[in-house]
Amino acid sequence: MKRIYLIIYYGFASHLPKSTTPIIGILSMKLRSWLSCKLFSSCGKKLVVENNVYFGNGNDFSVGNEAALGANFKSTNRIVTIGNYLMMAEEVLFLGSGHKSDRIDIPMGHQGDEPKSILIIEDDVWIGARAMILPGCNHIGKGVIIGAGSVVTKDVPDYAIVGGNPAKIIRYRL
Repeated sequence: MKRIYLIIYYGFASHLPKSTTPIIGILSMKLRSWLSCKLFSSCGKKLVVENNVYFGNGNDFSVGNEAALGANFKSTNRIVTIGNYLMMAEEVLFLGSGHKSDRIDIPMGHQGDEPKSILIIEDDVWIGARAMILPGCNHIGKGVIIGAGSVVTKDVPDYAIVGGNPAKIIRYRL
């Protein structure tokens, strides 16, 4: 049955209009959200999944209550756990582990892949548009704000506001 949900999601539902489109938008979002909950390893209440969201087969994805995945979000090679109340803007990218590159006598493409990296996002997090979370970041703390266009290369402590490339702490919400 999961294969059927994947086919419906990626073949049809992910391409439907975003939720702000009059009349059909809310129905499209509800269909995507329902299918995603069927695919994720765990899913809370009131999930919002916008159009063109990619999360692989969903096995490595766990989401809490009232989480929103923005349009064109993409997660690759990550085991993702998202807490409650996530707000995510458009075109956010979670990049996981890549190719091994330890040996110089073998082309990188022949060395195999690194194992998937873990990403834990705590409650009440806001991720701005076009932010990238790279493999060096395995934990985003509670109450964090990640500015638009930020490149997050390391863990972010609770209540930090980060921005830039690489992302640095601008201040704390306290």
